[in-house]
Amino acid sequence: MYNYFAFCYDDLTENVEYEVRSDYISDFFNEFGVGKNASVLDLACGTGTMSLLMKNKGYTVTGIDSSTEMLSFADSKANGTITFLKAEMQNFRLSAPADACMCNLDSINHLQSIRDVENTFKCVFESLSENGIFVFDVNTVYKHNNILADNTFVFDRENYFLSWDNELMDNNRIRIMLDIFMFNGTNYDRYSETFIETAYSIRELSSALSPYFDILGIYDDVSLNEPSDTSERLYFVCKRK
Repeated sequence: MYNYFAFCYDDLTENVEYEVRSDYISDFFNEFGVGKNASVLDLACGTGTMSLLMKNKGYTVTGIDSSTEMLSFADSKANGTITFLKAEMQNFRLSAPADACMCNLDSINHLQSIRDVENTFKCVFESLSENGIFVFDVNTVYKHNNILADNTFVFDRENYFLSWDNELMDNNRIRIMLDIFMFNGTNYDRYSETFIETAYSIRELSSALSPYFDILGIYDDVSLNEPSDTSERLYFVCKRK
């Protein structure tokens, strides 16, 4: 997953306001006692943009992702200043506990079952120091059913053309089918990837967190507002039990 997509991921996510999100998460870390010299785990770090922003704020960052290609881009950006590890979210272990963990851009939605979610939260719990802070975001059931749904998106760039086709499945799942046409200097090579995102309710996520974390707050996207029926992305701020 995210093998060929890694080559155009940064270009397609320019509008997600990484700096705003890194400030938002850092504010929670500061509020709950995670200082600027603390160690931070960036879970499902992708191409490392958030890892690098947090490193530039003074944190010692470790990034974990399951995609070799994503990690290759991340390591190139960081130029050896960040440790990156290849591992699955639901099955990893750190050699030393971190003070905080963040998991961004609906990475939790890539987990295929609530059991995988529970295993991920358990791994985060075991990887954090006492009273460690865990901040993550998720796409909502509303977004899956009403925004992503069965829509198709097309991106026409100088060096590639991408068709993004969503298929609404059962149980709040979206199948995402990507066709990427990469220009090789003469013509285009086609690459295809398919993955599934699953939306979980607040109740499901809260129940999965309960053995390991106290929930300090659940907020509408990059705000301190309470979730609404039309919230598309939620942030969970949690403290290790």
